Amino acid sequence: MAGESDLIAHYGYFAVLVGSVIEGDGIAIMGGIAARHGYLEFFATALMAALGGMTADQTLYFLGRRYGDSILSRFRRHQAKIERMRELVHRHESLWVVGVRFAYGFRIIGPLILGTSGIPPKRFILLNICGGLLWGSVMVGFGYFVGELLHRFVAGHKSLEVWLLIAVVWVVSLTLVMRRLLRPRG
Repeated sequence: MAGESDLIAHYGYFAVLVGSVIEGDGIAIMGGIAARHGYLEFFATALMAALGGMTADQTLYFLGRRYGDSILSRFRRHQAKIERMRELVHRHESLWVVGVRFAYGFRIIGPLILGTSGIPPKRFILLNICGGLLWGSVMVGFGYFVGELLHRFVAGHKSLEVWLLIAVVWVVSLTLVMRRLLRPRG
C-alpha cells in the first residue's frame, strides 16, 4: 500500500482542491477520511477544500454579476424559486453568502443568484472566504469523523484495503443518493 499512500500524499491536496471546485462535499469528505488515516494533514486538507469551494463560488458569483439575468431567465420553470431566493438574499445577505454552499441544491445556482443581487464584490469576497473556511473545516471534519469510525470498525481486520475501498464507495454513494433524494422538485 506504500505506492497508493505515496500517490495520495503527492497528489491528494491537489485532488481535494480541484475536486472541491468541481464537486464539493464528497471530495472534501474523502479528503477528511484520508487525513484521518494519515495520508494527508487535516488543516492543509481543509484549506484545500475551502480554496476549491471559494474558487467555484467566486467564479459563479462573477458570472452571475456579468451574465446572471440572462442565465437565470433560461430556468423558466423555476422563476418563482429564483425570485424567492433573491428576496431571502436581500433580507439575510451575509447568511446566504456564508451558507450557500451548505444549502442543498444551490451549489451552482446560489452563487449565480448572489452575483445578480447587487452584493459588492469586496463584501462577497470577504464573506466567501469565511463561508469557504467554515465549509472546508466542517466537510473535512466530517470525513475525519467517518474515517475514525471506519478505523474502529476495521481495526484488526486483515483486509483493511478492501474495507477502506468499501467505505469510500459507501460515502460517495450515500452522498449521491442524498443529493438525489433532497433535490428540489419543480
